[in-house]
Amino acid sequence: MSKKTIIKGTLILTVTGLITKILGFYNRIFLTRLIGVIELGKYQLIFPLYMFVFACCSQGISTTLTKQVSYYHGKKEIKKADYIFRLSVIIAVSLSTLSAILIYINSNLISYKLLKNSDCAKLLQVICIAIPFVALKSCINFYFIGIGKPGAHGFSHLFEQIIRISAAYVLSLIVISQNVNSTLAVIAVVIGEISAALAAVFIYFNYKSMNKRNSLFNIKNDKTKVIKYFAKDAVPITINNICFTLFSTLEAVIMPAMLFKFYQNSDKALEMFGIITGIVIPFILFPATISTSLSTMLLPAVSYANAKNDKSKINKALKECIFFCMLLGLIASLCFYLFGETICSFAFKSKEAGKLLKKLCLLCPLIYTSSNLTSVLNGIDKALFALTANIIAITIRIAFNLFLVPRYGLNAYALGMFVSYMILNLIMLTGISFGSTKKQ
Repeated sequence: MSKKTIIKGTLILTVTGLITKILGFYNRIFLTRLIGVIELGKYQLIFPLYMFVFACCSQGISTTLTKQVSYYHGKKEIKKADYIFRLSVIIAVSLSTLSAILIYINSNLISYKLLKNSDCAKLLQVICIAIPFVALKSCINFYFIGIGKPGAHGFSHLFEQIIRISAAYVLSLIVISQNVNSTLAVIAVVIGEISAALAAVFIYFNYKSMNKRNSLFNIKNDKTKVIKYFAKDAVPITINNICFTLFSTLEAVIMPAMLFKFYQNSDKALEMFGIITGIVIPFILFPATISTSLSTMLLPAVSYANAKNDKSKINKALKECIFFCMLLGLIASLCFYLFGETICSFAFKSKEAGKLLKKLCLLCPLIYTSSNLTSVLNGIDKALFALTANIIAITIRIAFNLFLVPRYGLNAYALGMFVSYMILNLIMLTGISFGSTKKQ
């Protein structure tokens, strides 16, 4: 993948991502005012589990799909790439459907035992409908990234956000005002995901009908080899994502309980959890749209350079990415420090969110850099090292949440986030510095 393609793809993903994020913030402002921060906290409680299922069923498969489709298209073996795509869709959608059924059946048990909130049972029953469609959409979007056409990926996310906001607004007009709660927001998510998946399917078939290309490769003669190569990448990346998301889910489940110990009030604890996960963290991640777009395009490029044993190209990409992410992060930190309280007070009517955003703003350079370092490690076949580094970082945050948040509250949470991301970046930089490329 050429530098021009990376830059073009990053720009496309950034523009569509920024528009999507802006719409997302509008949606959060709308939801916060519509259902309140306590209901927003319930809404946020189900998403760690939602993301865990995504990690188990399709995230690793999608990442592998991007990497291998990029490689096969570079070698003009289009049938191999298409076969990998079909295989990915079958596996991801099948696993997602099975997971959705299991969540629906066990929603009461999960809400009582894991999430510690009985109101989440209904939310889980609704959100599980979207899971197979998310898997399908993810495979199609990452296929287009692999072939160097990220516009479809960006359009899908933008379309999904528009439908989600529209659905929430229309539903809020239909239902009686007293019954407006977090269920409405989850229904809007489901409608958005289904619509985005259907749009992605349409785009894919339209693209294939307009780009019928021949390949000298006969897939019938080499299916076993292709599947083994796919599994060699997909299995460790999926396991890594599962472990990482499992630790992240554990962190999210622990947080409300520890906040309750500090505030001694369940509503206050849920309110603060909703502010952290529904307002502050999305604010911090808003400028990360640019760095995330870069990391998405970086993975197939680094993977291809690694296959050609082009270490200089990898090192150059790494230096440029670190400089860019640190600069972006410092600018974002300054803006949040100066204007965070004003923005949160105006948009969300929450001074607490503004104060916490000011405390966490120094995280921006560290978070933005870490996503790109992870892509580089995955690209040079060091996914296990990236997993280890992330688990260490999350373990540090969990320790802060368990032992210090009950005593010092959100000050301890902010310190734990900063320490964990600082150590995460140092470990990953060490892994890349001492890593070596290998011919495949």
